[in-house]
Amino acid sequence: MHPFFLTVIGAIFILSLVVILLWIYGRDKNYQNALLAVAIGGTAWYAMIFLLTGSGNIQHYPILFNKGLPLYYAIGPCFYLYLRGELNPSYRKFNKKHLLHFLIVIPALVSVMPYNFLDLSQQQLVVNRVAKDVHYAFSNSKYIVEPCHWFTFPLSALIYSFLQLRLTYTAAKQKRTKTIKWAYLFSSLLALIFLGMLALNIAIVHNANSAYFMLHRSPLILTLALTLLLLSLSFFLNPEMIFGFAVKFEKEDNNFPSIQVSTDNVASEKRKAKPVDEKLIEQVEYHVIKRQAFKQVGLTMSELASQMDVANHKLSDLFNNHYQSNFNTYINHLRIKYVKERLDSGDWKQYTLEAIALEAGFSSRNTFFVAFKKVMDKSPSTYLSGLKNG
Repeated sequence: MHPFFLTVIGAIFILSLVVILLWIYGRDKNYQNALLAVAIGGTAWYAMIFLLTGSGNIQHYPILFNKGLPLYYAIGPCFYLYLRGELNPSYRKFNKKHLLHFLIVIPALVSVMPYNFLDLSQQQLVVNRVAKDVHYAFSNSKYIVEPCHWFTFPLSALIYSFLQLRLTYTAAKQKRTKTIKWAYLFSSLLALIFLGMLALNIAIVHNANSAYFMLHRSPLILTLALTLLLLSLSFFLNPEMIFGFAVKFEKEDNNFPSIQVSTDNVASEKRKAKPVDEKLIEQVEYHVIKRQAFKQVGLTMSELASQMDVANHKLSDLFNNHYQSNFNTYINHLRIKYVKERLDSGDWKQYTLEAIALEAGFSSRNTFFVAFKKVMDKSPSTYLSGLKNG
């Protein structure tokens, strides 16, 4: 068997394994892993159909022909939305706006309908001709997808790959570590694959006589096969992408460090005895502190868990075992720290105490007063008087 076919078969096998692992282990990130599974599945399907078409074996599987084009158009958007969610946890939930990325699938659905409305015997005639003449798969026949799709599909996916690189660059400027190197590699491999697809399809359409050679022995097809294999292996260079991970950040000075409530010796021993999830800590502190989710009025632990796409019991364990505090105490501590820093800087001289309380996320003036006095050991009014006297 030609090395090209062996390489593609190996890549398909590994990509299929990744999808299985996502299904088994990825239930804590259902939306994220669904995006990744669709993108990987579409890539594997494209490779399989390309392999069957190039080898002529598609004539044995007419039911598989002209089915995957809508899925191909979803590859780019799914990879992009997935990586965006991994680089920024606030994007890990489904949003109706995400559907706009998939409008490009509609023309593909229309294009594959004529073939799929044929009966099986007529479909067999079409795939028999494709098996004898590969160039027919790129022709203007109404039972073959329009040739423009072989350019617009890889081009659209290539654009999304560049958008991924831009996302990664932006994340790198915010000093995120570990994930960044993988994201650069991942996006670069995708860009190379889609660029290679585009170049190959253009070459075949414009040089039909060399189609067989291009699909079997050209340097471009071999490079594509190897790049696809590298892409499939890249998921195991950073297995957290499969099992779930939180973006890591370098240590840096900021106005809102994590809050650690003082504990007694017994509580400290408990925390040592039970290991904490460092990745979850980073995810919580990024969402709550860096993105200032604590300023959301009425924020509950259940709502925070939903926003972060994390199981509620995991957050409960984290606050009990790592922060040694309940959720409300932790959030109120952050709100008071925020209020204190704003008052100290003189930003809110013209604000009433009620306005200050609402800005910080407190639901009422009374709740603000109680929390402030508990943390600062004095009322807001007394603290403001001290600032004026100072």
